[in-house]
Amino acid sequence: MSWIHDLTENFKNTKDEIWVDDMATPSGVPHVGTFRGAVIHDVAAKALKKSGHKVKYTFFSNDYDPMDGMPSYLDEKVYREHMGKPFFAIPAPTGKGNLGDYFIAELYDMMKGLGCKFESMKDSDGYKSGKYNDVIKKILDNSDKVRDIYKNIAGSDKGDDWIPFSPICEKCGKIGTTRAFAWDGEKVSYRCEENMVDWAKGCGYEGSVSPYDGTGKLLWKVEWPAKFAALGIKVEGEGKDHSSAGGSRDIANAICRQIFNIEPPYDLPYEFIIFKGQKMSKSKGVGISAKEVYESLPPELIRFILTRNINRVVDLDLDGMVIANLYDEYDRAFKAYLGEIEFPDLAEIYELSQISEEYNNGYKMKFTKVAHAIQIPGANLLKIAEAEKGSRLTEAENNELEERAKYAQIWLDKFAPENFKFQILEGTKGVELDKKQMEIIKALKSKFEAKKEWQGEELQAQIFSLKDDLNLEPREIFGAIYSLFIGKDSGPQAGLLLASLDYDFVLKKLDV
Repeated sequence: MSWIHDLTENFKNTKDEIWVDDMATPSGVPHVGTFRGAVIHDVAAKALKKSGHKVKYTFFSNDYDPMDGMPSYLDEKVYREHMGKPFFAIPAPTGKGNLGDYFIAELYDMMKGLGCKFESMKDSDGYKSGKYNDVIKKILDNSDKVRDIYKNIAGSDKGDDWIPFSPICEKCGKIGTTRAFAWDGEKVSYRCEENMVDWAKGCGYEGSVSPYDGTGKLLWKVEWPAKFAALGIKVEGEGKDHSSAGGSRDIANAICRQIFNIEPPYDLPYEFIIFKGQKMSKSKGVGISAKEVYESLPPELIRFILTRNINRVVDLDLDGMVIANLYDEYDRAFKAYLGEIEFPDLAEIYELSQISEEYNNGYKMKFTKVAHAIQIPGANLLKIAEAEKGSRLTEAENNELEERAKYAQIWLDKFAPENFKFQILEGTKGVELDKKQMEIIKALKSKFEAKKEWQGEELQAQIFSLKDDLNLEPREIFGAIYSLFIGKDSGPQAGLLLASLDYDFVLKKLDV
């Protein structure tokens, strides 16, 4: 059974609205790994809506988190002094708004482009509005129980004076350098420690502050379940780094049950995205940017790749034939959706991957055939498609064909293997054909010159018939044609190639 089936089965008797949530810290330009969670939660919300539920999908900007790294594209002279401050309190490079909103905006734009239907929310709004005041008090009043949970779940002894709250320093405005050490029921006592972390310097101030209305934030592993309780979130998953045994999710689940007396949200743990077999790392320069993926693949294919099996690692090394193979798998899912093959889980993911309510349920040209066709001078892709289909394309079919041509060109320019690319050789200089190949070309000429206009499939059949005429293997016949026309031993469908070229040009080339 698919993860979608398990999800919808879990909520089949639920009558109330189901709140689905995901989040990201706005610490820089979006990482492609963030895409996976965003799309998985959108597909989850879409599946629940499809099964008849009222659903709310929110995506939080964790803009109360401190800036703990210096992106290379920011001016370090300007931003070094802001290290340790919450993102909502740091100015954006544009001079308008804050850094948190600045960074999250690009992610939201791409999420919308991927068809995600979500309500954007910010931690800063939740804290400043007082929405989290009750859960903050509950956590602080039970700090001893939280310490026990850390020790029992993760084996982490926090010490008797550990308080799971980070005040914003009243003197320097930093939140990443403050350590709370006491709670008297009304105020949290804290120090802004100079050397608490290696990425920011505290100012040494010591004071006490009420923890309410945005004066600080809960530590993240505690904040997560506190938000579950405060907002009534029913579905939220996380990446493998948080879902491992003794990790953030286990701690969050225990806090939900032992502190707030609620069941934690339905979990959607998902695997990493890797690149060339390695876990992506911005600091090590391993990976591919979210923007490059977004610009290199259609949104439906991205959604399909990231959600077909959330327990499977996704390797986003797009070089070589990877994209072509992904299109083939996507088209296989389409056949399952049509009922041509029996694979209901794949059919469901195909449907949930669509970003429009009206999508192409008809003819689709194979991606590699599109990529071959757009390399042929003078080829009319629409005519080729209509000849293959046997009728005119619908508007939806034509739109998808044009989209495939767009992404096929991107693939050819950036990722396709060199042996897939070709150019038509104008003359015969440098082309060496052996005696057998010469015989093949002469036999082909006699068939080709029999009529002035050819359809690709029709000419392909004529070429294929040479195997019986000459008692040769098809690869020998096609190899001779490719050698003469593109200087390679493999290439696009030969009938399509020749039928798309100027008749006189082909005839002249065949006169060897």
